Amino acid sequence: MAGGYFTSFDGAKIYYHKTTRDKNKWLVFLHGFGGDLTAWKKERTYFTRLGISTIAMDLRGHGLSERSNNENFYKLENFSKDVASLVKKEGLANPVVIGHCFGGMVAIYFQAQFPKVSKGLVLIDTSFKPPFFSYNPVEKTFFKHLINLILKFVPDIKTSGHAHFEKFIGTTDLDIRRLSSDILHTSLRSYLLMSENLVGLNAKKLLDKITVPTLVIEGIKDIIFPPEIARYLAKRIKGSELDFIERANHIIVINNPADLEKSIETFLKKINFI
Repeated sequence: MAGGYFTSFDGAKIYYHKTTRDKNKWLVFLHGFGGDLTAWKKERTYFTRLGISTIAMDLRGHGLSERSNNENFYKLENFSKDVASLVKKEGLANPVVIGHCFGGMVAIYFQAQFPKVSKGLVLIDTSFKPPFFSYNPVEKTFFKHLINLILKFVPDIKTSGHAHFEKFIGTTDLDIRRLSSDILHTSLRSYLLMSENLVGLNAKKLLDKITVPTLVIEGIKDIIFPPEIARYLAKRIKGSELDFIERANHIIVINNPADLEKSIETFLKKINFI
């Protein structure tokens, strides 16, 4: 795999890997909140062996990509524009964009902002809004205030480099060790600033702008974004299809790569990608 940096639309340095096989067939992988591109190692290896080219990027604030102390750096539309910048830099024609968790939210934004770029979309254990909270105005104000207090009084902590996801195979959705690793490898400050941008977010209206073939994949045991959210996505996105993975929780990318690969491969065949 060839790794390197590209300069995004606002000058941010974004790290990515690519494997080049068929130059007319590209899969773009977007990782989850607190993760990095190495989470997709098994899936990328599988599709590379099928002769398909793949690209995975460290989303801004993650992995080896640039971080910032500016909250606006982490607006959702900026993550989306990073994807567009990478697609343009590499000259990718009609890629299929695959996003897990937060990466799926980025993929939704990307497809809404750049509707004519991709050939298809795969949304894995994701949603159009953050999990757990309804975020009414009182909750929104409270959580923003709480995050700002932490940012002000707690020193930044971080661990450089990529995470070692092999250590977390088989973990539950709320595994403390893995969540701690996510925060440390992202850095506490970046993690909190990204969280602040998610408070109150509701991108439901963007779902109506998705017109490409879309596959929604959901782990039945996911408690972060439970199955009813996946059902809603599949219902709201016109012409989409839904695939439930029976044994999977939210950590499907590292816990159930074979199931994920099979689901995506079936979808790619249906849209004549392979």
